[in-house]
Amino acid sequence: MGIQLFDPVGIPEAVERPRKDHLPSLAGLKVGYIFNQHTSAQTFWGALEKTITATFEPASAHRIYKTNTWAPAPRAEMDQLIAQTDYALVGVGA
Repeated sequence: MGIQLFDPVGIPEAVERPRKDHLPSLAGLKVGYIFNQHTSAQTFWGALEKTITATFEPASAHRIYKTNTWAPAPRAEMDQLIAQTDYALVGVGA
């Protein structure tokens, strides 16, 4: 039996998407949240979402709360969030 070593360096997938125009305001738009749920940021993230809701009154909110801190969010979920939102907040290495 031998030891097998793996290279820990990942190669990020480059996704080309058309660039969107600058948003003049975030008020009333659909917001997306992508958060890895790291313990050290739970309190901050909750406060951030409450502040966004109170300040900008989004039309809707869509969330990807990852269950694995280090793995990327699933591509299908990301594509769905992109299609359903006007802007997104990505937190803590999500």
